[in-house]
Parts: sequence; structure tokens; C-alpha cells
Amino acid sequence: MSDALEINREVNTFCRVCEPACGLVATVEDGQIVRVRADDDHPVSKGFACTKGIAALNIHRDPDRLNHPQHRVGDGWELVAWDDAIRGVAADLRAVIERHGPQAVAAYVGNPSAFNTLAGPASGSFFAQLGMSRYFSSGTQDCANKFAGSEAVFGSSTIHPIPDIANTDALLVLGANPRVSKGSFISISNMYREMMQASARGATIWFVNPRRTESSGERTGETLQIVPGTDVFLLAALIHEIDVGPGFDGCVQARGNHVDDLRAFVAGYSADKVAPIVGIDAATIRDVATTFASVPRAAVHMSTGVNMGRHGTLAYWLVHMLSFVTGNLDREGGNVLSVGFYASAKAGRRDYSAGFVDGEFGQMRRGALPGNLLADHILDASSPVKALIVLAGNPLFTIGGEERLREAFESLESIVCIDLYRNATGDLAHWLLPATDMFERPDINITGLGLQSEPWIQWTDAVVEPQAERREEWRI
Repeated sequence: MSDALEINREVNTFCRVCEPACGLVATVEDGQIVRVRADDDHPVSKGFACTKGIAALNIHRDPDRLNHPQHRVGDGWELVAWDDAIRGVAADLRAVIERHGPQAVAAYVGNPSAFNTLAGPASGSFFAQLGMSRYFSSGTQDCANKFAGSEAVFGSSTIHPIPDIANTDALLVLGANPRVSKGSFISISNMYREMMQASARGATIWFVNPRRTESSGERTGETLQIVPGTDVFLLAALIHEIDVGPGFDGCVQARGNHVDDLRAFVAGYSADKVAPIVGIDAATIRDVATTFASVPRAAVHMSTGVNMGRHGTLAYWLVHMLSFVTGNLDREGGNVLSVGFYASAKAGRRDYSAGFVDGEFGQMRRGALPGNLLADHILDASSPVKALIVLAGNPLFTIGGEERLREAFESLESIVCIDLYRNATGDLAHWLLPATDMFERPDINITGLGLQSEPWIQWTDAVVEPQAERREEWRI
């Protein structure tokens, strides 16, 4: 056992449930975690941590955790040694590849892997060595539009200008409820507190949402109740009203390309025309547009509620355009480019025009395949999937069409699940492999890097040794 894993101590660590990665302190007695609390001395989160991070201790100690490798035998399960499990999984995958080729093995990777520094590179390397060509991700369900949108505008899927809430005079928030979610594609500790402080010093905040959420109110800002799925029309109207009213910022002519195309695109979306579609009156739309364009500094943030709509990519493009045409792109108080780990965003650079391929189920963007096509690749493909590796995911419950997915999964020759629990997908698996939780592995705040208005990085060692027979994903 390393010096960092002494029997009785307090260990500084951090949460890996969402992007802010709030600082935590774990109290360890006799090699067991007995308490988790917010880190009052953390230089970024400053004593804030939500209930999700604190409750991670309950997951760590949950008696229902998957603690030992298991193999399906008939309708039941048997515990197996790790060496036997690894050999058994390898034999199953080898048999599928020999009979059907490597394209017959697919993978589904869930959201928690994004908050696990070593899991992503290890799984990607493993899939590549098998020669797999079918990789499905939960990211295609809730945020692929942002990767595609930024790739088209900036040439990199890793550039997502962050609202500088601490210095802004006006903030437009679409499809987000940060008081509950704490923020997606943004790493700001206690985003709701930042909004309250901004409002207290006079900043105007609007929440565009079909309902009044916990984030809006007297301490933050008003809700613009929009008809679900119409955010793209509101964004187009805001840009149009700015163009015909206060006018585009001077940087547009100096630095913009295809400005006339943008004007032509929004020309048909005046406030008067859009109002009955979005459910917000024209005067309010014009007021928001004028205010956003006239204040010294304005920022905009769009999240999951719009990402998962029919026009998610188009809406994200217009978010970037709204920031640009008002001169707020990459300026203090506007939407700033997060430097630091992604200093030049080389990791996500790709020619957008070459980023599409024709597949059996239509044209799609290169990268992870849409999760909603998983059943089709198993049941309808000319060369169907025969084996599935599921890492930190539960596609049977998180992808629409459970009945068809269940039929697809039951037809597979082998399903391997690497997870904390035997979930609904795991109930149909042939192999269950127990993974460590966030207190049982070293890590850095990988997901927040490149999504911070003030760049920072934290490393944590494992707080305790892995319980039972849990293993880190990279080792599996």
C-alpha cells in the first residue's frame, strides 16, 4: 500500500459526476471511507459540492455493487476468477471474429467514461486492436450536435467558448437548469451562485425554457417560456433583429466569412414572424435582441435541452453567430475560448467537409455511431453485429425503443458489461466485469479541461484500494 493510502487520514479528491469537478475531502478510517464532504480550502470550488458528489460515497459502499467477475450459466450467474473471466471473454470475441469478422464486434460507451481519464484511451486502443468499426456512444444522444457545430465553425470539435458569467452584463441561457444539473460543457464551480452574483451586480439574465425551472427567479433572472423545439427560430430572430436594429459589431465585416449568407439565412425570421411559433411575443424578442447587442458585454450558453432537439446543431451554430455578431466572441464578459489544456485545440481538428460518410443506414458524421441505430446494426445490417462490449452504460434503458433493443440484445452471441452494477443491460449479458468507482482510482479532471473560463487542473490519487475484486477499466 502506498504512502497515500495510509489507514487513517483525510484525502483531498474531487467529484467526477459532472464538469465542475468540485473539490471533496474523504475521511478514511481503518482503510474504509467513512465520510465525504466539500473541500472548504479548494481554490476553485471553495467549499461547494452538490448532493450528487457527496452521495458518491453511498455508491462506493453499496452492497448491491458488482464486486466479482460473473459468467452467465443458463438463467443464473456464477462467480469466476479474473483470469478465467478474461480468457472466457477473449475466447468469445475471438470466436465471433473468426466466424464473422471484426466488424461483428461492436461497443457502446456510456457517459461516466468521459469522467475517467484512463478509460477512454484504453478502450479506444482496445477497440482499434480488435479492428472494430462500430462504436456507439451516449454522446450521440445528448451532445454530438456541439461537436459537429464547433467543428463546422472553428475547425475543431473541442472549441466551445465559455460564458464568462463573472464579468458579463447580460446572459442568455437556453435549455439548461444549472441549479439542478450544475452545468454541461462548462466547468464553473457552482454556476448558479455565479448567476446570482451576476444578477446582484446588475446583469440581466434570461432563461429560455418550456417551463420555469429552479434556476430562474428573483435572485437570477426571468424565464422566457418557449414552445419546445423552437429555440432555433428564436436564435435566428435575435440575430435578424440585431442586424436590422442595433446592427452587427464591426468585427463581423473585418473578420467574418459568408456574412451575407448568414444575413440571408435569418432574413425570413423576424420577431413578428417567429413570435407565434416560439410562444414569446415579438416585443420581448426585440427587447432581448437590443439589450444583448447594446450592453458592454454579453454571453450565451446552450445546453442539453436544445442539444437533444431536432435542430441541435443548427441552434449551436446560431449560438456561436449570436456571440460573434455582437462582438462578444472570445472577449471578457462574453464567450471566452478556454486556453490551457486545449491551447490550440489540436485534439479536435478536422476538415468538416470531409467528416461525413455514407453508411448502410444513411449519411452520417464520422466518429461514434448514433446510439439509436444500435438495434438496426444488430437486427437489420447486411453484416450484423454479433457481440457487444458495454462500458459504463445501460443502453437498454437510455436509448429509445426498449422492446426492439431487448430483441436485438437477446440475439447476440456475447455481451460483455464493464460497470459498477448489473444493470438492465447487464441482465442480458454473458459476462459482467466489476469496475472501480471514482474513489478507487487516480484521476485528473479531464472533462472540464477546455471548458473553463479560468483554466485549472487537479490530480487525485486513489482514496482507498479497490474493494473486493473491482478493477480499473484500463486494466480490464
